[in-house]
Amino acid sequence: MKNKMILLANSLLLLALLLFVSMPYIAAILFRLKTPISGNISLLLSGGTSIITLGGIALLYCRITKRRFTKVMVIKKISIKQVMLVMMLAIGTYIFAVGINSLSMKLFPIAIKDSMAMSSLLNGSSTLLGLFVVILVPAFFEEVFFRGIFLDAYEGINKKMKYFIIIAIFATFHGNVMQIIYVLFLGLILLKVREYTGSLLGSMTLHAANNAISFILSKVALNYMKLVDTGIDNGVIDSAKTAATAEAMNVTLTVALLRASIFFLIGGAVLFIYLRKLKEYKEEKEDLEYIQEENVGSLEYNEGEQCIVSDEKNINANKVKYVPLAIYFVAMTVLVVLRY
Repeated sequence: MKNKMILLANSLLLLALLLFVSMPYIAAILFRLKTPISGNISLLLSGGTSIITLGGIALLYCRITKRRFTKVMVIKKISIKQVMLVMMLAIGTYIFAVGINSLSMKLFPIAIKDSMAMSSLLNGSSTLLGLFVVILVPAFFEEVFFRGIFLDAYEGINKKMKYFIIIAIFATFHGNVMQIIYVLFLGLILLKVREYTGSLLGSMTLHAANNAISFILSKVALNYMKLVDTGIDNGVIDSAKTAATAEAMNVTLTVALLRASIFFLIGGAVLFIYLRKLKEYKEEKEDLEYIQEENVGSLEYNEGEQCIVSDEKNINANKVKYVPLAIYFVAMTVLVVLRY
């Protein structure tokens, strides 16, 4: 059964990749969109693809496994204290991520191009649509897909291996150098929050808060640039942006490391403190629940979980279940290479 669940999740991952690659082209043909697509249309396509693909596949997974959506995704209420701790973690995550991005742009100059492309997309779209597509859609649909389906399917395997696979899938699915590097770190924090809160609502809250901080600060910076650039010829503005990019690339590695280290120290300290507090809160809550159960004298059983002996008839089952995953990573590598 365990092998079948992993094979199912990995196969659905391939389906998600296929849909993400093909849907923008299908939409462009159906609605006769002019290429290149940018601004609000691009955001709408991105958000719509995420909702249909990630949400649809999550529902399909629940249908195939014949279990309730909330049961598979472990969507349970979290306390106000947990929400506040997660908010503080979002601040630490963003600070630490600034260090990662500043260093990645030095080590991988192509990441600057990704950063400018994302800024241009936000600049050419409405704030309301951006709030929906950049903050709410990823916070819900990416969580139910990556930390919902895969945590459920990979239940029972080695924890380190499980986390490594889920983080790698989550990072590579974003498909560009800058996000892959940053999301490797974000994926670990999201998994830890999901573990310490015992609910997908915890990681959803962190995901939304982190994206909100990034989106709002980016919008503020872009609006400030617009005010400064008012009345200046576009050619001059483009030259200034090119010069700024060149300056960022010409910063020495030592300076880039020193800058990144400051953000790593501050962000790391915040993450360490509040992850520990979140873990301690979980342990205190579990101890309290255990004491209450002892006093009542009742035992709690987890409905819907059964001890099923694995099917060992097929000696290649352990290898077969990872074939779709291997195909996915090869396909993503090819797509990233072609992109650049």
